[in-house]
Amino acid sequence: MSRVGHIICYSAKGMPGQSMDKVTLLKDLGIEGDYHATGGDRQVTLISQKAKGWMRAKEVPGFCFAKFKENIVVEDLLLEGLPEEGQLVVGEALLQLTPTRKTCYEKYCTLVHEKEVCKLIQEVRFARVKAGGVITVGMEIIVKETSP
Repeated sequence: MSRVGHIICYSAKGMPGQSMDKVTLLKDLGIEGDYHATGGDRQVTLISQKAKGWMRAKEVPGFCFAKFKENIVVEDLLLEGLPEEGQLVVGEALLQLTPTRKTCYEKYCTLVHEKEVCKLIQEVRFARVKAGGVITVGMEIIVKETSP
């Protein structure tokens, strides 16, 4: 069963994120109190627990490891295999994945120069909040089936 493993909110640009047990997702904006909550295709940033573990295990970090700011770490869900505009239900909230993917800084990245596949490109997804609601760590994440 897929779950919310960790939630991070960033109150201001350049400031460290704060771990949260509970946040409110605002329709068409993002996480209440998060400086990224301005609408658009990157309202919420999701990363798989697998990719987060991969980042921690790297002896030489990729260029963007320090710059990357996730909001929700998901457990037991591989984000790479989800449809471009797939939907995730978390409690009353509905997140719609966007086609926008994490950018790779190939020119500066040690991983690219070592010809290593970056898990962030695969396992980071951005989402829009289609229906707001409160989410908490440990809540189940349901992949909503979409009609063809």
